[in-house]
Amino acid sequence: MKELQLRDCNYKIKRLSNLSSLEVLYVYNSGMLLSPLLSTPSSQNLKVLQVECCYGLFNLMTPSMARNLVQLRELSISWCTTLFEIVENERDATSSSEQVVFNNLNKLSLKNLEFLSFFCSGNYSFNFPSLEEFIIKGCSNMKSFSQGMLSTPKLHKIQYESEEVENERNDLNSTIQQAHREKVDSDIKTLELNGRDIMAIWQGEFQKNFCVIETLELIMDENTYIPIQILQKFVNLENLILKVSSYEELFSFGEDEEDIGVITNLKQLKLWGLFNLKCISKRDSQLNSILQNLHSLDINYCHNLTTLLLPSQSFENLRTLRVYHCNKMQNLMTSSTAKSLMCLESLSIRECEMMVEVLATEGDIENGEIVFKKLKYLTLSGIESLTHFYYGNYTLKFPFLEILLVHGCSKMKTFSREGLSMPRLQNVNWKDCSSDPNSVTQQLQNDCARLWERFPYY
Repeated sequence: MKELQLRDCNYKIKRLSNLSSLEVLYVYNSGMLLSPLLSTPSSQNLKVLQVECCYGLFNLMTPSMARNLVQLRELSISWCTTLFEIVENERDATSSSEQVVFNNLNKLSLKNLEFLSFFCSGNYSFNFPSLEEFIIKGCSNMKSFSQGMLSTPKLHKIQYESEEVENERNDLNSTIQQAHREKVDSDIKTLELNGRDIMAIWQGEFQKNFCVIETLELIMDENTYIPIQILQKFVNLENLILKVSSYEELFSFGEDEEDIGVITNLKQLKLWGLFNLKCISKRDSQLNSILQNLHSLDINYCHNLTTLLLPSQSFENLRTLRVYHCNKMQNLMTSSTAKSLMCLESLSIRECEMMVEVLATEGDIENGEIVFKKLKYLTLSGIESLTHFYYGNYTLKFPFLEILLVHGCSKMKTFSREGLSMPRLQNVNWKDCSSDPNSVTQQLQNDCARLWERFPYY
């Protein structure tokens, strides 16, 4: 076999091996693949490697695997939203004398990899003697190609975003750095900072006009929390994106920090790869002032979060909530918190390994009810431990729910224990679950006057 295409292998394949005869490998939308994608020395004949929409990868290959790709001519990677580096930093390279050579690589394309910071963050020396075409687009965090020595003798120009840029003095790192600076300077409403930048702000060394910034992205910050004094400088901040940082708590308040009204414009909060995060904040009274206007909350790879939304936290204006790959989260919120989500329109939960139920049964009383007044779209996917959406005493009501997707939840037998109302439900896709679709339909038909049954299997 010379060519292999893997598509939509979300619950089946986690590792790739025995690829010794392959010349072309195309991997698309395979979310369960583990990093590194290539880890065994069996791809010496591979000439073309294309990877697209594999959202679970943090790196693509080990240094030893990279050295083994002696025939590789084309490498294209796109829309892998958690990919941090292409070649894994094994943290055993103490000097740039450890060399990785891609002898035949002619084309390298990196597109829409918002997580990507380096080709490799280790101190390896990279040599690309045949590279003539390099495309980098939508990689906003890639401010430099690599940390060690770098040689690209035939690369005279690169395509950066939609512009053709001269690779002056054959210095690819400097070329990317300059192109990145020009892009940032042209978009004065967006600011990207790393841990060193944050410390410079803290010490007063960074004098940028923060008042105009609407989108702030922080990456690779080793602090355990974001000092609230820093955020107070961004008085018009609407979008806050936090990636690959050591935060245990997002917002930390001192005893005298009661007035935080200057950061109440926050509309969107994204948390990606915060592996140490235990809570959003321990001081809920101040936190509610920050979150009161939040419209979108996106959580991905925050494995130490056990519960996201607490009863004392206010998300009354939240419209979109996405929670992916939070492996220690046992439930999303308490039933009392669910009652406060008056504006929630879309809820999506994927690949949370330990989640047993979405709504925790905490202090529920008989004859009560929980109403998701505006929820239209609900997705539960790849949650192997999930047994119910809710198993408490309340009746659940979804007066505007139109689409319900439940995939790969093998232990989920029923949606809830008590009454359930979904009068506008139009599309039910219940797949790869232990329950009989007919029994699910019967439960969903309780008080649902216009249910359209559709269970596609493909």
